[in-house]
Amino acid sequence: MTKKDSIINSDTDTILKENSPFMDHFSLFSRHSLPSIHHKPIFNAGDGAYWQGILLFSIFSIYVFVKISEPKKLIRIIQSAFSIQDGRKLFREEIKLTKNASVFLGISFVLIMSFLAFFVNQYFGMILHGYSSLKQYWFFLSVLSLMYLIKFLTNYILTAVSSSKALGREYFFNVILFAYTAGIVLFPLITCLQFTRYPKEWFLYPAMMVAVGFYIVRIFRGFIISVTEQNIGILYIFLYLCALEILPLLVLVKFLIVNF
Repeated sequence: MTKKDSIINSDTDTILKENSPFMDHFSLFSRHSLPSIHHKPIFNAGDGAYWQGILLFSIFSIYVFVKISEPKKLIRIIQSAFSIQDGRKLFREEIKLTKNASVFLGISFVLIMSFLAFFVNQYFGMILHGYSSLKQYWFFLSVLSLMYLIKFLTNYILTAVSSSKALGREYFFNVILFAYTAGIVLFPLITCLQFTRYPKEWFLYPAMMVAVGFYIVRIFRGFIISVTEQNIGILYIFLYLCALEILPLLVLVKFLIVNF
C-alpha cells in the first residue's frame, strides 16, 4: 500500500477546502507562539547615503571639467608637487593658481579633506556622537575652511609687515599647489571609503598616510627653499612655520578637546 500525498489528493485534505476553519484569516504571520509588539507597519527612515553620493559626484564633475578645460595646467600642477625644480619653474612663470578652473580645484580639496575628517571621526568615534552624518560633515567643512582662511590671512599679514615678501608668496604658492594635488590623489580613496564593501581600514589608513605625507613634504619643501634660495635664518624660518602651520593646528586640537 502506498501513501497518498494530501496535496495531490486535495479532495480529502481539510486544510485546502474553502469551508475549512483553517482557511479563515489564514496567514503566515498568525497562529504562532511569537508575541507581536507592533500591530501596525512602522516606517523606517534610516540614514541614507544620498548626500555623500551627490557630493562625490559633484567633485568628480569638477575634476572632469578642469581636465577638459585646462589639461596641461593640471598635469603641470601634479608634476610640480613631486619635483622642486618643476615647482619653482611654475612659480617663476607666475601661473595664476587662484583664478578660473583653479578655484574649483581648491573647493574640491576642501570638500575631500572634510570627507576624510568625517570618516576618521566616524571610525574612531571621537566627537559629535549625537549628530547626523550630514551635520558632522558640515562641522568639519566649516572648521577646515576657517583654518585655511586664517592661515592665508596670517600669511598675508606676515608678508606685509616683514621684508620677506618673496618667501610669503612662494609659501602661499606651495600651500595651494600641494592642496590641489592632495585632493586629486585622495579622491579615489575617499570614493572607495564611501562605496566599498571591503573593510574600511584598507582605504582609511592609506588616505590618512597620504594626507600626512603631503603635509610633511610641503613643510620640508618650504624649509629647503627658504634655506637654499632666500638666505633666511633658521630661527626666522622656524618661527614663520610655527605661526602658519604648528600654532593653528595646536589651537584647533585644543578647541576640539575642550569643547567636545
